[in-house]
Amino acid sequence: MPRCLARLETETLVSRRMIVLLDDAGDYGLSGGDWLSVTPNCVVAISAGATDHYATVTVEIWDAAPPVLDGWESGKAGQVRLDSGYLEIQPTDTHVLRVGPPGRYELRAYSSGRSRIAAATPRAGIEELRGVESFLFQFWPAGPSR
Repeated sequence: MPRCLARLETETLVSRRMIVLLDDAGDYGLSGGDWLSVTPNCVVAISAGATDHYATVTVEIWDAAPPVLDGWESGKAGQVRLDSGYLEIQPTDTHVLRVGPPGRYELRAYSSGRSRIAAATPRAGIEELRGVESFLFQFWPAGPSR
């Protein structure tokens, strides 16, 4: 049975429509046109909101693939290479989370509140938008390459 080894829940400013999980050995990057972008050392979640706001961000570290969750508006999966194994939540959070040793990790990301934040922006103010959008990022070690 997979075990959650670490969990961080925080509130983060979504600035320029993005939340970035950045390996401290990496550079910022974007790929594709979907709400989740995964490049080496970087995971970017693109908000559905048109203005800056605060969102709830949860990051979980697992020892193996966690069960798939229901009840989220959207879910995506990917694989990320982390050169240091430490992730920082940007733009405003001071938390640094140890995912594990340098290497490849599987990622499952979920979001909720996308349709509500899209409908509320850009009219609502930053305080009225607090907590409307939420993100969950789950990481676990990738299996061997084939």
